[in-house]
Amino acid sequence: MYVSRSKCYSSAAFLLLMLVYTNLVFAQSTEITGTVISGEDQQPIPGATVLIKGSSTGTVTDLDGKYSINVAAPSDAVLSISFVGYITQEIPVSNQTVVDVELEPDVAQLDEVVVVGYGETKRKDLTGSVVSMDSKNIQEANKVNAFQSLQGQVAGVNIQAADNKPGGGFNVRIRGSNTINASETVEQGGFSPGQNPLFVVDGIFVNDISFLNPADIERMDVLKDASATAIYGSRGSNGVVIIETKKGSKGKMTVQYDNYIGVKEAYNLPDMLQGEEFVQYFRDAVVGNFYSSGDFSVSAGDVNLADYMRPNELENIADGDYANWIDLVQHNGMQQNHTLSLNGGNDKTVYGIGVAYTQDEGTFEGEDYERYTIRGNLSSKLSELFSISFNNYASFALRNEGSREGLRSAYRLRPTGTPFDENGDPQFFPLQGETFITNPLFEPDNITRESRTLNYLSNLSLAFTPVENLKISSNFSPNIEFTRYGEYRGRYAKSTSGQQGNTRAEVNNRNRISYTWDNIVNYNLEFGSDHRLNTTFVYSLFMDRYENYLMQRRNYSTDEFLFYNIDAGSDLRTAEGGFSKQTLESYTARVNYAFRDKYLFTLTGRYDGSSILSEQNKWAFFPSAAFAWRIIDEEFMKDQNVIADLKLRLSYGETGNNGGGGGLAPLGSLSLIGNNFTNIGNQINQTAFVTNLANQDLTWEKTKEFNFGLDFGFFNNRLYGSLDIYHRKNTGIIFFRPISTVSGFSGVFENVGEAENKGIELGLNSVNIHTGDFKWTTSLNFAKNNNKITKLYGDLDQILFGVQAGSYVHKVGEAVGSIYTYEFDGIWQLDEADEAQAYGQQPGQVKVRDLNDDGAIDADDRTVIGSNMPKWTGGIANTFNYKNWDFTFFVRTNQGAVSASYFHISHSGGFDSTPARFNSLQTNYWTPDNPSNEWYQPSNNGPFSEPLTYHDVSFVKVGYITLGYNFKQDVLDALKIQNLRLYFTAQNPFTFTNYEGWDPENAARNSWGSAYMSRIFMGGINVKF
Repeated sequence: MYVSRSKCYSSAAFLLLMLVYTNLVFAQSTEITGTVISGEDQQPIPGATVLIKGSSTGTVTDLDGKYSINVAAPSDAVLSISFVGYITQEIPVSNQTVVDVELEPDVAQLDEVVVVGYGETKRKDLTGSVVSMDSKNIQEANKVNAFQSLQGQVAGVNIQAADNKPGGGFNVRIRGSNTINASETVEQGGFSPGQNPLFVVDGIFVNDISFLNPADIERMDVLKDASATAIYGSRGSNGVVIIETKKGSKGKMTVQYDNYIGVKEAYNLPDMLQGEEFVQYFRDAVVGNFYSSGDFSVSAGDVNLADYMRPNELENIADGDYANWIDLVQHNGMQQNHTLSLNGGNDKTVYGIGVAYTQDEGTFEGEDYERYTIRGNLSSKLSELFSISFNNYASFALRNEGSREGLRSAYRLRPTGTPFDENGDPQFFPLQGETFITNPLFEPDNITRESRTLNYLSNLSLAFTPVENLKISSNFSPNIEFTRYGEYRGRYAKSTSGQQGNTRAEVNNRNRISYTWDNIVNYNLEFGSDHRLNTTFVYSLFMDRYENYLMQRRNYSTDEFLFYNIDAGSDLRTAEGGFSKQTLESYTARVNYAFRDKYLFTLTGRYDGSSILSEQNKWAFFPSAAFAWRIIDEEFMKDQNVIADLKLRLSYGETGNNGGGGGLAPLGSLSLIGNNFTNIGNQINQTAFVTNLANQDLTWEKTKEFNFGLDFGFFNNRLYGSLDIYHRKNTGIIFFRPISTVSGFSGVFENVGEAENKGIELGLNSVNIHTGDFKWTTSLNFAKNNNKITKLYGDLDQILFGVQAGSYVHKVGEAVGSIYTYEFDGIWQLDEADEAQAYGQQPGQVKVRDLNDDGAIDADDRTVIGSNMPKWTGGIANTFNYKNWDFTFFVRTNQGAVSASYFHISHSGGFDSTPARFNSLQTNYWTPDNPSNEWYQPSNNGPFSEPLTYHDVSFVKVGYITLGYNFKQDVLDALKIQNLRLYFTAQNPFTFTNYEGWDPENAARNSWGSAYMSRIFMGGINVKF
């Protein structure tokens, strides 16, 4: 049969095409199978992810750990096998069709090194309660102040801003209030700095960490229980926060630049009355003024505004021209940070250098904060026996605090006032004839409140290793802090009322120099396979010297000099100075022993001597003991795959307090001599006097704490965390006890009283989803603390204090510094007029409860209504990763705290007898036609409005929301850089609270102009070369 050549060629081509196509099909559908097991117990791992590297193709193992996946071009393919709690493996497929995998447990979490004071240990070997934050968590928050990085992140750590203005400080409490002596600041709604924990920065003791650039911090370790803090003795009674700044690293030099810049705005500002709302309120306030004097015949419709308001106000009302004073003084601010660092080194020497600039503008005129920091560190191995390290950190901060009165006046001013004159210039008195309230627009140019602070920290360490496992080191750490505060109030400041003779200047220099000298011996010993012993011995000497100089003058002929030429003021008001010096000498020993790495023991003892106390009571011994049992390493835990980690911790320890944070100065147990100037015969004479009564029996406060802890992990540590339950008891509390004035003194420091804290803390971390390119993790913490006084001196069961005649109390059975007032019971109504009259009151006024039912309201009806310490706190962070994208949001909450808010009373018709002298909050106030039970009749609050000063300040805050992108490796290679990340962050974008004032977290009664909240929207870049 004849077949044409063309048909033969066509058939051959078709067969060849089919062969190629068949090979391609088979190449694309090569099936790879295998089993994934655990290298720890050889058990199958269900749910492990098997992914073809560089693609989105993947699968998961079944209940028997088996998998099957089709692989294209197997000779070039690489399988990536991962599971939570195990180290990811990457295996080339090559010509294999069966790829079995054995995953090894990832013990990085347990092997994490934790700083515990004069040493380090692995987390799995911890016997005390220690929580760590690394640089990633710290920088995630993008905060100006390092304190803010801890807010809501660590269970049992409560942080409160002392001042919400830029550069303002923070106060910290760990596990509640530990003493009485420093609690008086609760009357301002705040925590006392006297109860702040000890901060240790690169081995240097500091009182404050606001000078640090958070981007320079490598990690923070928070030591909470007495076992962990006992090695710091008396200095660790309030807890310890150990901070390590970033150091150099071995390898070629790397350069890293971190930057963010954002816009800040005030939000959640209180709603004040505006326009016609205020006019109606004013009429009601006039009626309330008549009611308060017993005249009930006047109604709001009878009020003739011309009898009470200023002429310019009447004109503005007629024109509908109302001023929004808050908008006039408020503006958006800018926040930015630039950090540049260089790191490098070799086998013998490593170095690190960093410089940074931070700016934080306030949202009200005249507020600003700038900080310049530089750090440098060098570590070198001089020989086989000797090594040396040198760390330096310097910070210079310039803070302009702005006016205390500007924002206050903006809230007080009635919207009927006139901000500008006919020329468009601000006029000093917006209400014609009213000189008490001035125009806040004048404040920024007439008030200067500036502080310049220089901090310098240094640590020089020399280490000697004569034999293996023995290290002897000596560390010398000076700390210098110089602050110059200057204030000038010009002619047109509110406090000077437009009078040049009232101008005033103040200069206050505060200088502190301290040093710590630590001499440390560390010895590690292992004998056999079952025993590990680590011993630490420390001799430490701490010295602190503080000087303070203050001068105030008045009556300046010009405002040009400000406070720089303070002598130009003709009227000298104050010229004084102060000096104090204290030392602390300590001997410390710590022994860590591990038996079979399952049974862990820690014994610590510290012997402290303080110059604050008298010779016979100068020294005290502070011991602690702790035990931990790694249950997970027992044989009976081997044949299960649910519990991945389980460790029991028990500890008991004692720490102390020498009273230095509560007003007891160095040598405070002795009688001291002070001096003064007295005018005798028209001549200024210097006089001397005894300043305090001696008490040579004064000794240490003692804090005794028991802690039960449990560290756990489930499902290959897909869920892990820790639980701590503690009981802390303070005895011999140092308190300034009032005594009879016949002695010539108001009181004496004594060891009186006892208090206790009980609480529970929980920290949880979970990997919720981890499949392919997607991962979702959650971190959560919860803490509950119960604080109460258990004993005062003698038969006394309470001590009253506070600016409102005993509005706070130290009371047995209640929290330290509890709020002590009447119980609010609504507003007296018209149908209760007779009953109100029996209590000397009338409708429209605040009604309080007659708790003892004696028919009268008096001091015996006061009771504890709460405390400024929250009943419980919590925080939760969720992080989502998808390929190169990451998204994190963090929420924190404080619940159950009660705080004073002077803002409410002074802005709600209860501050002054003049009807509606100030603007008011938008409140549901009482009138004859509106029988509200929430707020009293304007200008008719009655004698018992104090309970409305106090408010539940519970809140939920969204701390931050961050969206970031890390550029892929091919982009980095093209740009010849190691890392590039862009991100956007919203800081503090939302707050949910029933509190109507500024910031529920800082509702202090004396927080005028400093308690507003701000949110910041920023973008940033991290690049590493």
